[in-house]
Amino acid sequence: MANLKQTKIEKFYDFIDKTTLYIYEQTKKSYVDSLLLTYDFVLSNDESINSLDIVVVEKISEFYQKISEDSFSKEDIRKAFLLAMLKAFKHQFMNMNEITPDSIGVIFAFLVDKFFHNHKSIDVFDATVGTGNLLITMLNNSCSKFGKIYGVDTETTYLNFALRLANLLEYKIEFFNQNSMKKLLIPPVDLLICDLPITENLDTVKLLDNLMNYTKVGGYFIYLIPNDFFNQTHNVKIKETILNNTHIMAIIELPLSLFKDPKYQKSILVLRKRGENILINTEILMLRFPNFSEKDKVMNAIDKINQWYDNNHKN
Repeated sequence: MANLKQTKIEKFYDFIDKTTLYIYEQTKKSYVDSLLLTYDFVLSNDESINSLDIVVVEKISEFYQKISEDSFSKEDIRKAFLLAMLKAFKHQFMNMNEITPDSIGVIFAFLVDKFFHNHKSIDVFDATVGTGNLLITMLNNSCSKFGKIYGVDTETTYLNFALRLANLLEYKIEFFNQNSMKKLLIPPVDLLICDLPITENLDTVKLLDNLMNYTKVGGYFIYLIPNDFFNQTHNVKIKETILNNTHIMAIIELPLSLFKDPKYQKSILVLRKRGENILINTEILMLRFPNFSEKDKVMNAIDKINQWYDNNHKN
């Protein structure tokens, strides 16, 4: 018996999954490439779709007709996209730890709305955009208005996913296949986000040094950092870079339940770029965020952030 309560997420995912599997079986392309072709079909990318046999195109057109009259929210599409991407990564033994959990993007969105509540528009740059899940989850869950949006990554496969997700959701994001430790083709922005790699080498120092050039005075950095970030081998240089260029605003430890392995557990570090008229907060927010399933504790954590912001944010 058909599931009469099938959600919009499930319906969109079922279409993606069925279409991708059909392309994969008929063309013998890799599963990832088949998934990308599915998105290209939805996006009417003729150059890509023309590589497929007409019989294949006709069949996936039939699949698409079954959802063409439905309306899907941006979060419906993103969540279905994520499920399909996770299956593709698993199919090709790709590292699924590269995909940032949704809940972190929701926290980022909350912080953005808090810090930028009086801004008419925010320019934002994700320096390790990967598949785009962190950036786009943040965009979907924020009440703020965004202007220019940029994403940089060294991995072409990840950028291929990020570009298609952005296009599906009609976000105008400029993506660059570059290394964020080098000079970038990006102007200074209001907000820079970055999921810092779990490494203990000078690359982290280089990355932090370089990224200081890409925010405006008074702009914010919201970083995902390993929990041992300030105890790493090059912690003296890391602290020097941060303290010379920014004010530390907040350190929020994320719940272990968000991570499959304790070694991947991270915290959120919020920094603000120094400047002549940028006042220093009297208190750094130090918080351990509870599991999202503990609703009362989550509300208490949000209240603490709101109270801290009201007591300390001067300009």
